[in-house]
Amino acid sequence: MKNPTYGWQGATHGNVGFVQCISENGSLTVSICTGVAHVLANEVVKVIPFDRGQLVQLKPDVIEPRYALHEQLRDSQGTVLCIEDEGFIRIGFHGASKGWQADPADFKRFEEFKVGDWVCVRKTPEAAKHDFGIVTAGSIGIVHGIRSDSSLLIEFSCVPAPCIFEPEEVEPVVPFKIGELVCVKRSIAEPSCAWGGETHHSVGRICDIKSNGLLIIEIQNRSIPWTADPSDMEKVEDFKVGDWVRVKASVPSPKYGWDDVTRTSIGIVHNLEDDGDMGVAFSFRSKPFLCSMTDMEKVSPFEVGQEIRVMSSITQPLLGWSNESPATFGTVARIDMDGTLNVRVARRASLWKVAPGDAERLSGLAVGDWVRVKQCLGSRPSYEWNSFRKENIAVVHSIQDSFHLDLVCCFRKGKLPAHSTEVEKVSRIKIGQHVRFRTGLVEPRWGWRGASHNSRGVVTAVNIDGEIRVSFSGLRNLWRGDPADFEIDQMFAVGEWVKLKNSATRWKSLGPGSLGVVQGVRLQEDNWDGTFLVGFCGETELWVGPACDLETVDKLAVGQKVKVKPHVKQPRFGWSGHTHESIGSISAIDLDGKMRIFTPAGTKVWMLDPSEVDVVEEEIIQIGDWIRVKSSIATPVYQWGEVTRDSVGVVHKMEEGELLVAFCFLDQLWVCKEWEMEKVRAFKVGDSVRFREGLVKPRWGWGMETWASKGHVVGVDANGKLRIKFKWREGRPWIGDPADIILDESSSFS
Repeated sequence: MKNPTYGWQGATHGNVGFVQCISENGSLTVSICTGVAHVLANEVVKVIPFDRGQLVQLKPDVIEPRYALHEQLRDSQGTVLCIEDEGFIRIGFHGASKGWQADPADFKRFEEFKVGDWVCVRKTPEAAKHDFGIVTAGSIGIVHGIRSDSSLLIEFSCVPAPCIFEPEEVEPVVPFKIGELVCVKRSIAEPSCAWGGETHHSVGRICDIKSNGLLIIEIQNRSIPWTADPSDMEKVEDFKVGDWVRVKASVPSPKYGWDDVTRTSIGIVHNLEDDGDMGVAFSFRSKPFLCSMTDMEKVSPFEVGQEIRVMSSITQPLLGWSNESPATFGTVARIDMDGTLNVRVARRASLWKVAPGDAERLSGLAVGDWVRVKQCLGSRPSYEWNSFRKENIAVVHSIQDSFHLDLVCCFRKGKLPAHSTEVEKVSRIKIGQHVRFRTGLVEPRWGWRGASHNSRGVVTAVNIDGEIRVSFSGLRNLWRGDPADFEIDQMFAVGEWVKLKNSATRWKSLGPGSLGVVQGVRLQEDNWDGTFLVGFCGETELWVGPACDLETVDKLAVGQKVKVKPHVKQPRFGWSGHTHESIGSISAIDLDGKMRIFTPAGTKVWMLDPSEVDVVEEEIIQIGDWIRVKSSIATPVYQWGEVTRDSVGVVHKMEEGELLVAFCFLDQLWVCKEWEMEKVRAFKVGDSVRFREGLVKPRWGWGMETWASKGHVVGVDANGKLRIKFKWREGRPWIGDPADIILDESSSFS
């Protein structure tokens, strides 16, 4: 259309409006955003209208919409709230306090789904556009097609033909996949497909999926696969030994009953069975708790270094108060394999034992800590944060409880409320530190005021709200600044040990990884030029370069035991009669890092470059290590019991020099002294293995195997019990004692 009969009347190509009336001569009166236009029927085309509740977003080719939007709303998904008589629509955006006026020509229906997507019916709207039939809220189907008005054709396993749904009436779900473990939801009393002997505790693996979503499931000890409607099923989490778990809230009772476990109890997976059962170790039980995989869910694990306390709702902890109180808090120093938290408390010599179900994590923040908004936080918690950018820094002013904070910052009056999960701790700038303006800074908060991008200075004062004062060379007065505008200008102290980074260029005989000692800084006309002087052994001249080429390393000390790194073929100062196997003690260290090594067998002084050696650490046994009795021990302090010299166990607990060890053939933990045991390599899933030479009979029999059988490990329990899949064998894995098995390094079986 080049020249409409009645002229353009303020309209343009692409304008969208609706017909208000039709005159006797066939002309139309149309409402558009710019007003009312009169057109002939053959001058316009009919389009699919927007309806209330539909999801829309700005068309990608619209650079400037007729009615301005905030920048953060341009890519956002909105909901049509109403269609105004004047020809425009109002759209509601998440987080906006009012509906935004919009020209319908600037927006398109949100295309969230495509053919093949798995969807779930939302709660049925009061006035659905189409008849749902026997399909109900929660039903799961697959998008079969998309119609011209963006409505969806969806296939459900419970109906013979595709059903029509509006996109707003369904929501995406994570699709089921072949190979996943599933079970019937606890909320389903009778599944669409008859039980056939299964229960809510039955776990099966999906072996096929039909085009309408119908699941074909293989269940152990069932001769033929079972079919199930995906709406009735839920995925069973992919558990592994060592996962932290608790009973699901939806489970009225675990498969084998509660015993002494409660809903708040937290344990660690001890073993997994092929039939869907699992054993869970709890800190207050001597034996694993037997249950079904369908009973449990994963929880976030506790970690060494976290601050914890007993929850306020707990009046009597499972493992007792041990002279502590509800006000006590401490840091997790060690975690036993049954989940027991060994907590270090200030002014207490021994560790405090706490059951994980009784503990809550503290934020780890203290009054005076510097924080910023977490970088992964997509939207701000409240409108009070609108002026707060992700790089801004605030200071914790007060802590209302473990998680609610009051913050203060140098550019805003008053306190800013926050939750500890919304912020992350950052390193604070301290008096005496060297600083420079951060890379990419356009302008400091209060302007440059005589400083420049290249200015470097020293912090002389830090206020309680984080505001800093910086002394810049050439400026008479102290410079007021926002800490978010600065970054630490790395300064190395004289005598500090450093290493050349991988990005550093080679210099003389030095390259990345070379270790040296800082000798000072280089000055140009009494001003530091930003470079450091570093002495490297074997070089008479000092290395000169920027801090970005260096990184701090732990200083080697006299008395430490070292040996030459395996990849060093020829040490800088020669072998002096030693080899890669030689272990010596550092007897002296020069100012440039050169070391003199003492070895009992050495006849000459052995000189080594610090970058050529590895520190030989003493073997320390920890929780989770695989161990056995040393060959030098005739009889353990607490006797052998059922344990033998070949037995291999796993350290579950440690008690002041004593170890509590789990063996696969013992119901109770075996107690021994730490110095009686030595570490051995742990078996891992995927290891190629065979029976050890000279084995007369495995602990639980040969089964169908022989001494020549070879296989690979498919499961390892927390007490070391192995599950092995042998070549050419179908069915359940072979279960064995690790003392009967060795690695088969020559095998390529996988």
